[in-house]
Amino acid sequence: MGKLIERITENSIDYILVGDYYIPDLKLPAENRPIGRYGRLHKEYLKQEHPARYTSLFLTGELWTYLADLSEQAEERLLLS
Repeated sequence: MGKLIERITENSIDYILVGDYYIPDLKLPAENRPIGRYGRLHKEYLKQEHPARYTSLFLTGELWTYLADLSEQAEERLLLS
C-alpha cells in the first residue's frame, strides 16, 4: 500500500491524517467577547434545565456567541433601569 495523503477533502469536509486514521479538521469560530456574569449564570441554567439545548449549542459552536449576546443584552437592560 502506498503512502497516505496527509490532508484530504471529502463532502466539503477537510480531514487530516493522524496515525492511521483520518479525523475531521474542525475549527470553532473565533469569539473573543467575554460572557460575563449573566452569561455564566445562563450557561449553568442551560446545563441543569435544558441539557439538550446546551449540548446542541455546544456542538454547533454557537454557545459562546449565544452567551455573549445574552450577557450584552442583560448589561444593557441593567443600565436602563
